[in-house]
Amino acid sequence: MSTEQLLVLIAQNYVKDDIVDTLIELDFLSGFSLGDICGFSREHSHFNIKEQVEGYREFYKFEIMHPQAQQTALLEALALVCKHNPCRYWIMPIDQTGTLC
Repeated sequence: MSTEQLLVLIAQNYVKDDIVDTLIELDFLSGFSLGDICGFSREHSHFNIKEQVEGYREFYKFEIMHPQAQQTALLEALALVCKHNPCRYWIMPIDQTGTLC
C-alpha cells in the first residue's frame, strides 16, 4: 500500500498553464486542486509598485495529492517547468482520506 502525501506548490501567475499541462500528463496523479491566493512577504521590495501599495502579490496555489513513492518524479517534472520561475513548495503526510456522503 502506497502512502499518500500532499504537495503544496505556490507559483507565479504566468507559469500556471505550464504547471497544469505538466500535472495532467502525470499518470500517477488522479487530479489536483488550484486556487488564487494573495502572498504577503517581508521581502516586499521585490514587489512591483502596485503590489507594494496593495501589500501582497497574487499567486496560484496547487494542492497535489500523490503517492510518496512518486515524490521524486513529481518534483522533477515540476522543476522543469519552474526552472526559470522559482516556485515554493512543501510536502505534508496525509493521515486519512475519504468521501463524506
